[in-house]
Amino acid sequence: MLLRRPPPRRDGVKRSARPALLLLLGLTALLAAGCGPGGDRVPETPEITAAWNVAPDPPRVGPVQVSLMLTEGGQPVGGAEVRLEGNMSHPGMAPVFSGAREVAPGRYQAPLDLNMAGDWFVLAQITLRDGRSLSRTSQLPGVRPRG
Repeated sequence: MLLRRPPPRRDGVKRSARPALLLLLGLTALLAAGCGPGGDRVPETPEITAAWNVAPDPPRVGPVQVSLMLTEGGQPVGGAEVRLEGNMSHPGMAPVFSGAREVAPGRYQAPLDLNMAGDWFVLAQITLRDGRSLSRTSQLPGVRPRG
């Protein structure tokens, strides 16, 4: 018995690709609908300013205290959840993590254990009271050896 292939489609789309294409088009339409006017989308994060302090200054290997003051239009931004991640500037080093607590309106503090001398940066992952999220970064160049 000789099997025959179906003739090629005129629109150039293979039959086996059609369900995946329809699914992709449907998902694209759903995403576009959610991003248009009137859709449920997260509003843009306002301009939040982050002022950083690290003690001791200059920082040394070992425990340091990171302070972060969050403001919007000069007013403290309280009630946020702040998680810190300390990383060395060169690849291959394990990050250090800490959760910050609010010690005064808009002022957050967290300990970080810097385990090696060199250049570090600290990333703050911030979730505001209304659910919006943002991140801010601060450089810690030249962390000194213990001593």
